[in-house]
Amino acid sequence: MLVENSHTPDALAEAFATVDGLMATGKFARSLSVMLPFVQTGELDAGLLDRTADCFFEMRDYENAVNVMRHVTATWPDDPSAWGKLGLMLQTKGDLLGAEQAFEEVLKRDPNSIPALTALNGIETFSVDSLYAQRLMSLSEREDLDAKHRALIHYALAQIAHGSGEAEVAFTLFQSARNEVAGPFAPAIFDEMVAEQEALFEPRPASEDASLLPKLVFIGGMPMSGTGLVDRILAQHPGVFSVGAKTALSRTHGAIRMHLAKTDRPCNYWDWMEHLSAEEIDIFRQYYLERALGGQVAGGKTIVDAHPLGCLEFGLAQFLFPEAKFVFMSRHPMDTALANIASNVLNGNALASRTEWIAQVMRTVYSSATVYASKLGDSMRLQSYEALVQNSEREIGLLLEHAGLEYNAACLTPNALCDVPQIATMLGQEELSTETQNQWLPYEEQLQGFYEQLGGERWVSAWEDFDKTLR
Repeated sequence: MLVENSHTPDALAEAFATVDGLMATGKFARSLSVMLPFVQTGELDAGLLDRTADCFFEMRDYENAVNVMRHVTATWPDDPSAWGKLGLMLQTKGDLLGAEQAFEEVLKRDPNSIPALTALNGIETFSVDSLYAQRLMSLSEREDLDAKHRALIHYALAQIAHGSGEAEVAFTLFQSARNEVAGPFAPAIFDEMVAEQEALFEPRPASEDASLLPKLVFIGGMPMSGTGLVDRILAQHPGVFSVGAKTALSRTHGAIRMHLAKTDRPCNYWDWMEHLSAEEIDIFRQYYLERALGGQVAGGKTIVDAHPLGCLEFGLAQFLFPEAKFVFMSRHPMDTALANIASNVLNGNALASRTEWIAQVMRTVYSSATVYASKLGDSMRLQSYEALVQNSEREIGLLLEHAGLEYNAACLTPNALCDVPQIATMLGQEELSTETQNQWLPYEEQLQGFYEQLGGERWVSAWEDFDKTLR
């Protein structure tokens, strides 16, 4: 039975300081261990329960995260932020009806909640004449909105315009939303990285010790090319431990280069490969696992890492885990570009701010994948998005086989993040539906600049020929 604060405020404050520091570095399992004594005594503290739910959620234990938040909303039913967090967790879990109900609870308490309105619109796009769409229009005229809320509104209105067939209006609003929260981005770094990869990367041969390492599958490709969808597909398998789209691989790459720089050894993108001792390799292998797992134990399951641009560092993954498997997602470049422009504006996808950045990174990513495919051989699967959504059962079976997993029918129904029957009314979604194909056609005029920056007919035709070989 939960009780009102049985610990002193100082004890809780000290625990929270420790927990917040651990959570900031991705150590969610250790954070839970700090909070466990308080939870076991039945501590009724909003901050404690909120942090506990966040840890479970980040560890992808959605069931426990939702259970904790249900308790929070039952205990503090007038807290709209708690209902909003519950809604987002339910949506991630695939309970769209429950998520909608939670967001509606937010609006009962705060009718002008921009996060709740835009979250509802993200599950099923509002019709242009609906009450909620009109409310968003009214809120967009307020002069006191911060950049984040203005971006959310413009993004939601863009989806509404798309749903009503107003392509030019939608595209303008998507760009406006991105301009509100545009972040720095330097695509030239990727060009340098791949140039070194082409010149220097060679696969590390498997050794006897490699069989003792955990099984890993790395999924990569352009953002919005289907990496998240494949992650959700594989996550349904009972033999999979999904870590989601964490940056553990790139953080490990940075740590290796910094370490070698401090010891006066080569530390560019790839020339360090022959300069690590066996002991150092093991240290950085553990470094990656700690950041990917967040202190959890995979328990013998296959670990799936699905950070899109992690595909540029497949070589590092193979260096640390010689028997790892890799999946590269190939999606029509025009659909990929539009999906990036229309993706969630607050998801940190800085490259989507400018079409020339999307084009430059796309060329670089496919160049990198071509080199990896030639060197990694059967350990790398090139997966066509079109084949996946058109022939799901066959392609998912092949994905499972590639990952070394037995077939499981649960993988055919990954958690949906939106109302799939209404998927044609929204953009920027990766779902197991043919309706996510060819959405770029009404935007051909708006995407003309991207088309030319990518390389025009020659580049797109070459991609089409390549992708046909994957079906």
